Amino acid sequence: MSYTHCALPPHPTQADLQQAAADYRAMVVSVIQAIVERYQRTPDYPFVDTKLNLITGEDFAQDDPIRGRGAIYGWIQGRGLESLVGHARFLAPNAQYAPLVAALDEMIGQITVQLQIMRSRNGGHLSFLMDPEGQPFSLDPNGCPVPFAIDAESPYGFSDLFASKGLFAAAAHTGDDAALRDALDYVERVEKAIWDERFQSDQIPLDPKLRPEPRDGFRAHGAYMIQIGTLAMLAEAGIGGAVERGLRLVEYELETYANLGGRLVDLREGDFWEGVNEQGAPYREADGVLYSDPGHALEFVGLALKFIAAAQPHASPEQTERLHAAQRPMFTLLERNFANGYIANPGGISKAYDLVSRRHLNTDMPWWNLPETIRSAALAWNVASNGEERARCLEILRDTHNAFRHFIRTDLHLMAYQTRSIGGKPVDAIPATADADPGYHTGLSLIDTIEILAR
Repeated sequence: MSYTHCALPPHPTQADLQQAAADYRAMVVSVIQAIVERYQRTPDYPFVDTKLNLITGEDFAQDDPIRGRGAIYGWIQGRGLESLVGHARFLAPNAQYAPLVAALDEMIGQITVQLQIMRSRNGGHLSFLMDPEGQPFSLDPNGCPVPFAIDAESPYGFSDLFASKGLFAAAAHTGDDAALRDALDYVERVEKAIWDERFQSDQIPLDPKLRPEPRDGFRAHGAYMIQIGTLAMLAEAGIGGAVERGLRLVEYELETYANLGGRLVDLREGDFWEGVNEQGAPYREADGVLYSDPGHALEFVGLALKFIAAAQPHASPEQTERLHAAQRPMFTLLERNFANGYIANPGGISKAYDLVSRRHLNTDMPWWNLPETIRSAALAWNVASNGEERARCLEILRDTHNAFRHFIRTDLHLMAYQTRSIGGKPVDAIPATADADPGYHTGLSLIDTIEILAR
């Protein structure tokens, strides 16, 4: 299967879209094969290993405190486990991938065991940065590791959120009932912490341009959004109560973080802010900035639409009405936040945007928001209410696809540069982790898109 680096024309035909889908399939296979090969070369290192400099193409130095093999990111391992399962499920129907699927299944089993060992050493938690034994550490002002302890009383954070998703996916995939019960308990504990406002971001910012969290009184939407993806998996698996739980999350996001129905007359319909204050109003910085991450807003659209599709076969009549109501504004959110974030020249979606001044706050363009937006546009196209909406979804998919082409390294497993600047050049900025994407943002988003385009 070859990657053609195809560009979509102004008015893509069905044949154009199928060519794009073929390129996505080539990317999915190439990246996951590389991840498997990297895993197999070091059998004493039971982790997803994407410690690869995507600019130079070389492995990071092993002794680098944040890039080397001694730095285990809880985010990457949880996301990676979910990715391995998603790729194994996608490739399994095709007999030619049987050896690759077998290798993925072996990785799923071994990494599941390792994550459970690390959790057991930390009171049931994972952390943003850990050593291979599971010891959490932070960084001092000089970037040197500083160990710290977490236990059962420590707050849940994003490493727990991603790990609970990954462990559920793995248990459902392997059919291990005991592991499934444990994963469901983990998911529920994380979710309760989110609703009880005891969830704390464990991210250690590695890019000085990123706005710091937490800030006093700032309540970000990110945990609610990612948990929607968890509930999509639970709903698809027919887990009792998943539809109601997922609906609560989607409805809360729409009511709290989105400008719908003219809620705020000084903003535009569909604007989506990153955080609210303690009174539930959009969080405005001291300088008046109302911060939005367009990529997060677009990711929300995709996760919400994925949940809605998974929930519909299991919904009651009352829940079905609520699902339809939640689906209605998704096109508006897609169109507005793409317009807010998209930078046509050189092509990408900015990291930060001010909804008041209508200007970009950070013109660095990460790779991850492009495949997420491709998925969101495809899902929105699939449920569009009229031809005008379908045409606009296709335009957004086209523009995002064509921008994403410029991130792809055709000479490096079809992986994507992590970040490009407004000048169109790759920059050595870390969007969240120094590790490259383990097929989570890219592979899982493109798999969903391939399946929609196939229909």
